[in-house]
Amino acid sequence: MKKFFFAACLLVVCGCAGQPQARPRLAKKGLPAPEISLKIILGSPAGRLAGWDELKGKVVVLEFWATWCEPCADALPAFNLLAERFRGQPVVFIHVTDESEEDVREFMRTRRIRGWVAPEAGAEVFKAFRVYERPFSVLIDKAGTVASFPGPDGPSAESLMSLLAGQEPASGTSVSTGPALAEFYISKSAGGGGTARYGPASLNASAMRLEYALEWLYGRVDRFDIKPGAGPAMAGRYDIRMRLPAGREAQKTGFFLKGLESSLGLKVKKTESEAEAYVLKKAPGGLVNVKRHPDYGVTELNGALLEVKGGSFSAVASRLKEVLRQPVLDETGAAGPFEYNFELASADPKVIDAQLRRQLGLRLARLRRRITVVEVSKNK
Repeated sequence: MKKFFFAACLLVVCGCAGQPQARPRLAKKGLPAPEISLKIILGSPAGRLAGWDELKGKVVVLEFWATWCEPCADALPAFNLLAERFRGQPVVFIHVTDESEEDVREFMRTRRIRGWVAPEAGAEVFKAFRVYERPFSVLIDKAGTVASFPGPDGPSAESLMSLLAGQEPASGTSVSTGPALAEFYISKSAGGGGTARYGPASLNASAMRLEYALEWLYGRVDRFDIKPGAGPAMAGRYDIRMRLPAGREAQKTGFFLKGLESSLGLKVKKTESEAEAYVLKKAPGGLVNVKRHPDYGVTELNGALLEVKGGSFSAVASRLKEVLRQPVLDETGAAGPFEYNFELASADPKVIDAQLRRQLGLRLARLRRRITVVEVSKNK
């Protein structure tokens, strides 16, 4: 009897060892992710996804969304920042929707989505991951296991870093026991095109030049005086996070400059002088193609196209200053926040003036003004 019992157990064990672990039909934290098949994936090398084996060894962010979903659209800048931050690392962002490829491509003509986009996903995909509202996020670890279901704020950079390190992702949006009271973070960026989200005492940017960060800090910088030794640091692009608690906005300048000095050894000093400058003004007839935006949001440069979704015309002035290599002042008197696009196709001031009039209802003038000069030197 004992021999028969042992033989039966051995048979069961052998039978189990020969079968791969079955994936559950419904997603559950800690279990293998339900099998998935996406017949169309825009932006992926293969153009489709047949199963999780194709993503083995990668952290996967599944974001269920729709073009008609306003919260989904509002979350895109944050996802774009995350995708830019983890560019070159084994992290895949897949934006999944059941809408047609045609509708999704039309949406993407005006809204950039970094990562893969999967239109025409079947109802079985939504059911398998228990998607009852959108946006809805799922994190899959490198072994193909459901790691977490982030809340309405979406996945955090800390959670993705934990998964890359093979650790359990933190619940919520931070690995700390509470929200940071203050933060200064800067690192060399591996990305190309930059994005930025601004607040009165907060900055969250990817692939940003330090000139842009200092313009945010001072409100306006008309000319940079880069001293010998500071050039290499100023020529780089950086991922930057900085924030202070509410009520301490007046301390942001000192806080940010201390961070630059400690991390990059840069000393920054602001002065004023009188010189000729380009001035941005409203053209006769007023603004065109400019909409009011409910709050300050994201400014993104995609090639020659400047996309502002919640900002002032200082973004245009900064872009023109970079191209013209001369001070450009915003004297439009329009504070914003606005939503608009501006495509720059020339470095000729006359052509730029014509483009400003046609695209935004602005004009470019050459006048004498008192300008702000920021001197940047390297600590010895």
